[in-house]
Amino acid sequence: MELVWWHWLALGLLLIGSELLLPAFYLVWFGLGALLTGLVVAVLPLGLTGQLILWSVASTVMVAAWMKFFRNPDRTRAGQAKEGALGVVGLVTRTAGELGPGFAQGEILFQRPVLGSDRWPVVSDRPIPAGAKARVVDVLGQTLKIEQL
Repeated sequence: MELVWWHWLALGLLLIGSELLLPAFYLVWFGLGALLTGLVVAVLPLGLTGQLILWSVASTVMVAAWMKFFRNPDRTRAGQAKEGALGVVGLVTRTAGELGPGFAQGEILFQRPVLGSDRWPVVSDRPIPAGAKARVVDVLGQTLKIEQL
């Protein structure tokens, strides 16, 4: 059986589309490997063995990069003391309004989870509008104290 470039593109799109049904986030890397193989085969004709080796290597490299750089559990700072959260910058998603004397309450979103969560309720000495960047200055139980950058 001879595989041509568009077979690889179809397989890649099928694998990437299958990721919608299986939320493991692994099929997308094999799909991207197939798309890469299809593009290479369109430019440089390879035999079936070369195509399979290229797809295997490309998929393995992409999965390894995913595991090393993006799924590293040490980057979440989960389970650390409050010092692990101090100084972390996030985006205020809910305007922090006046809650009581000297405090304003809102919500902040971090790019990576901080102390196990990427969204936290926050308080501040002054109101901070939604969309502003803010830095964590203290941890008050289940609430973070922030200041606007």
